[in-house]
Amino acid sequence: MSVSPLTPSPDAVAALRRHPYFSRAMRSSAEGAVAIYRTNKLLNLLLSDRARALFTHVALYLHFGGSEPGLTVGAMKDLCVELGLCSRGRCEALLALMRAGGLLMATPSPDRRKRLLAPTEKLLALHRVRWARQFEAMRRLFPEAADYLAAVSSDPAFTKAFAAALGRRFVAGLRVLDNAPDLEPFAERNAGVVILFSLALSGREDDAFPPAKPVQLSINALAKTFSVSRKHVQSLLRDAEDRKLLVRSGVTNNEVTLSRRGRETLEQMLATMFLYLAQCADEALGACTGSAEPSLQGATAG
Repeated sequence: MSVSPLTPSPDAVAALRRHPYFSRAMRSSAEGAVAIYRTNKLLNLLLSDRARALFTHVALYLHFGGSEPGLTVGAMKDLCVELGLCSRGRCEALLALMRAGGLLMATPSPDRRKRLLAPTEKLLALHRVRWARQFEAMRRLFPEAADYLAAVSSDPAFTKAFAAALGRRFVAGLRVLDNAPDLEPFAERNAGVVILFSLALSGREDDAFPPAKPVQLSINALAKTFSVSRKHVQSLLRDAEDRKLLVRSGVTNNEVTLSRRGRETLEQMLATMFLYLAQCADEALGACTGSAEPSLQGATAG
């Protein structure tokens, strides 16, 4: 597998995993991901975990940091297909639903041939809440995270610069799952990653995260929580077992234990994500203060 040079290095990921507060940060991040998933029923039905997480970020990138023509239906279709997020038809349908839901709006264009779209305050507020949750989780890992949190809560220029930085790196090839390839099949399916998060969160709060001890499993509860079928949950669990990420046990297979490989895979993914967010937030702060120009320099951590 080819790994982008922009992806945080194995040494940087390993160093962050050794941080004494890393387990606590992972738990907070996973709790936020599960909570946010449960509020996005429309996107959940239309897109996989991976596409849902990235679709609106790509839209923000085109609006704030992309090249001409900006955020148009055509530009969004082209970029989604280029990045492998979704088909042109699915992209157009989702953009229409986002407009109907008040997340995107038409905006005047200097060129009448181009029908520009723009994010509404409703969409920007949703992202600020998501980003703030992650920055809060990162506070004990990165001294600058308090500055990220303050900026995303109060400075519209930071929101624009941060969205552009996230998009630039992703379009240039950075992939969080480069350091956790075993999770790729789960990221391509509805609720795949958040179901694994939910299982990990089933452990006691004072246990390490992800837990090494068995946790209780209820397929019915997972299906209901994430609005998917029992068959879908069962299929995800089988795939996770096949990849040696977890082991089912108990008289009725009602317990799950994350294997060492499973725990390490979740750690790899979340460490990579934290470093990615920190890189982009540092760039955004620099752009806002004039101390740095937005670029891809220094994007490789470690």
